[in-house]
Amino acid sequence: MTRFEDAPPLVYRTVVVGVVVYFFLLGYATIAGDLLVRQVADGLFGLIAIGVGSVLYWQSSRELDPITAAATCLVVGGVTQLFGLAVPELDLIASITVFVGILLYVFAIYTQ
Repeated sequence: MTRFEDAPPLVYRTVVVGVVVYFFLLGYATIAGDLLVRQVADGLFGLIAIGVGSVLYWQSSRELDPITAAATCLVVGGVTQLFGLAVPELDLIASITVFVGILLYVFAIYTQ
């Protein structure tokens, strides 16, 4: 099993820039109360989760282990987040799924 940090540098930089832009947009949307910017931030959140999950899945052993489960949770959470733009009730499910994916990734890294 390889780690996310072993991804090509372009992928790693893209994720870092995406996360920084996400938090900037989220902060601006919260301060300004701009719903459109909030939806753009939510869409970016979903795309980042799908991207990170895809990279983790690509690097996983594709067996039933924590890293594969983390990748699956991140991709499912990202897709749910994108659907959550049209159906707001899915937002909480998407957040929980991504959070579980992050916890599984941290667990996989520290138990390796």
